Amino acid sequence: MAVDSRRGGSVGGIGLGGVLVIIGIIVALIWSVWLGIIIALIGLIAFGGFARGKWY
Repeated sequence: MAVDSRRGGSVGGIGLGGVLVIIGIIVALIWSVWLGIIIALIGLIAFGGFARGKWY
């Protein structure tokens, strides 16, 4: 099977933006709320959230 090159590095439907949002939530809960919110917003705005073309 060929790998779809349009996926953009997403694994299991979660791309870089989704990973940043998850990391942001973890950082907000464990360390710093403001830093976690900033990381999550960067993941949502710059990389399009969890799934490409969908905002969560």
